[in-house]
Parts: sequence; structure tokens; C-alpha cells
Amino acid sequence: MWNKALKLSFLFVIALFLLTCAAVKKEKVRVVILGFDGANWPTIDPLIAAGKLPFLKQLKETSAWADFKTDKPTKSSVVWTSIATGKTMKKHGILDFTYLKEHNLEVPFSNSEKREPSLWQMLDRFGMRSVVINWFVTYPPDQFNGVMVSDRFRQIMIKKPQFANDCVDTVTPAMDFYRLKKVIRRDYGRTIERIGMPDFIELFQKINPGKDFRKSFTLQNSRTFVMQDALVEDVSDRLFKTEKADLYMTYFRLPDIVQHLVLRLFDYEYINTMFPAEGETWNMSAEKQREVIGRISQKLEPVYRYMDRLLQKYISDPKFKDAYFFIMSDHGFSLYPGGYNHYDLPKDMEAPPGILLVRGPSVKPGKINACIYDIAPTILYLFGLPVDRNMDGRPLQDVFKLSRKLKYSLYTLDRDKKSIARKDSDRETLEELKALGYIN
Repeated sequence: MWNKALKLSFLFVIALFLLTCAAVKKEKVRVVILGFDGANWPTIDPLIAAGKLPFLKQLKETSAWADFKTDKPTKSSVVWTSIATGKTMKKHGILDFTYLKEHNLEVPFSNSEKREPSLWQMLDRFGMRSVVINWFVTYPPDQFNGVMVSDRFRQIMIKKPQFANDCVDTVTPAMDFYRLKKVIRRDYGRTIERIGMPDFIELFQKINPGKDFRKSFTLQNSRTFVMQDALVEDVSDRLFKTEKADLYMTYFRLPDIVQHLVLRLFDYEYINTMFPAEGETWNMSAEKQREVIGRISQKLEPVYRYMDRLLQKYISDPKFKDAYFFIMSDHGFSLYPGGYNHYDLPKDMEAPPGILLVRGPSVKPGKINACIYDIAPTILYLFGLPVDRNMDGRPLQDVFKLSRKLKYSLYTLDRDKKSIARKDSDRETLEELKALGYIN
């Protein structure tokens, strides 16, 4: 009798212990950040309405989403660094694409000039692992727990194969460079067929026969930009599949690239009618602006269809079944008297917002208010880590059906883990910035 009672008591204690352990067990959080430069709702929504972007339609309906408020200057180097740090450019130190060094030598801002830690460095402090691919201003790559494929790795596509090893310092750990070099595909024809992208030079020549496409630096280099984004996809596929991490981040540029050249894909007469010559008054009505944006949206369809497929691929991956996804852009584009752009806008014109979608097990769907400084503190909050008290954003607590105790700390940059940049890499970056019209 006593033995039976003792056994029952013992089993009760064991069951209570297991239940208690299960109750206090924390949710294993995994975060995936997908960046799409320049993507914006005014050009996405018409395509969703037309049934062209089925996954994005479903995603927007089932996610928290926002007109993602950005800040001037809407330059990618500045804004993507603000997203990663949660801080303004005055704090993180990346003020533009380039700066003047001694003897008035123009050089691109690099990771060496960054003054504040980024998300992957904050997670590194707690022994957490990150995979970071093609994020702006990540060259020379940081030393941390994980893998970084810096934004200079994509320049391997403009090098002849025999000189590919010149880019070995664009990846950490360095041995991963040799593993990733194997995913490179250089056949342009097969690439645009594979990713569903048109040849923008051929489109231009068809619409404007006899016109010189080389007058547009962005159009002239469009084939390289397409090949670079296809490479980023291949690298992301490889690392997302093979690397175990807490945070995954990757970044694509084509929505921004194609919007910089999109007016070249209209006939000259139409553009001259829509946009006055210098000194003339711009009087495009709101209705006419909506019409022009609608036509721009149609030109962007292949780019957004590619984005739609990428989102479906990563979000549907069984590996990320319970992951939290943050899909975002750094800015949108605006019509203004000088054309269609996101910088050099009239002083009284606000910075055009980008997009933000947040999806995950505990996310409440619906429209939210969010800005570029909110992402870093939100992800720290989601991981249950302290938020930097000097961040300029706030954790988006109301997005989640979960409770986290909000803690604060200070994060500092470990400069002992910084690398040194190659000077010839600066030259290649300057050429790329000129091709986009960011510098003269």
C-alpha cells in the first residue's frame, strides 16, 4: 500500500516538474529580414489589385504592414545603416554615399567609418549567430559570430573569372568566400530567363529606336545590376539553407535600380509632355499623377513579380516555418517637377515612405505606424534582449500577441573586430555610384 502511494507521489512530482519546465520554456525566436530597396505601395498596390502579385496580396492581408516612414537624405547607405542600428546618421556616422578625404579625394563611406553597432553585433554580445548578405555599408565585413557577405561581394560580377579571388576579403569567414564563389552564374541570357526579367536595354531600344541608351548610366549598367541581384539570390539560397542562425538578413536592389531608369522606358514625347523643361511651371494634376504612377507600376511588374517569388520561396521554406519575417524598403519614389526620384526633391516635399511587412507566429495583422528607426529595437525586444537606450526608434510592441519585459542597456562598437578596406575596392564602388547617378 505504502509502495503504491509512494510511486504515485513520485509520478505526481515528476509530472509537475515537467509541466513547470514546459511552462517556463521560452519560445525559440528566429528572425529573417528581407530588404528590397525602393519598393513602395503606390507602385505595388495596382499590381496586387490586378492579380499580378498573388503572394504579396496574401502577405499584406495576413501581416502587420505600414507605410514605412523614412528620413532625409533618402540615400541607401544612410537609411539601411539606420535600419540596422536604430539610430540617426549623426549617431552612426554614415552621412552619405561618399565623403572628401585629405587632398579633396572622394571616397565611399565604408564600414570602417560606422560608429555604432548593428543588429548582428548586438546579438554577438549574447552569443547569438547571424547571417548577413549584401547589406549596405558592410565592407570591410565585421568579425562576429556568423557569416557576412558584404555589399562589395556583388562586384565580383564585374570581374573576369580569373580575377574573382580579388574579392576574397569581402566575406567573413574568409573560407566562406571560396564556398560561395561556386554559386556564381555568369550567363546573362539564362539568368534573365530564370528570374523572369526583361532586358531593359532592348526594351529602351524598342520604345525609342535610334536613341542612345548610353546617355543613361543606370540603363547602360542595367545588365550588371540584374546579374548582381541574381547572385544575391543564389548566395541567400545557399546560406539560408546551410547556416544555422538566430538572425538572417539579405538585401536586393532591383526595385530601386529599375525605378531610376523607368522613365527611359517611355517614349520621349510622353515624358516631354509630362515633365516641363527647366524654368517652366509644373502643373501635373493629382489625377494625372495617379495615371503616371499607374503606368510606372506596369513597367515595374517584372521586378515586383520577381520580388513576389522571392518572398514566397523564403517564407514557405519549412526551415522558417515559425520564423518572424520583416520585409522592408528604405524609401519610396515621388513624382516632382524634375521627374521621378527619392532624393534631390523639393525642400517642402516629404521623404517618400517605403514598405514594411511583419509576419510571424505572434503577429497581429493590420496597418501599423512604423519608421526606419523602429526595426532594430523591435527585433531586440522580440529576442527578449535589452534595447539600446540611445536608439531613436521604439519597439513595436503592439504588433505582437506576446509579453516581453522591456529592458534597456547600452551597446558599443568593438573596434578590435574591424577590418581594413582595399583601396581598389573604393574605385569600383565609386564607378557603381556614378552609374546610378548618385555622384558625378
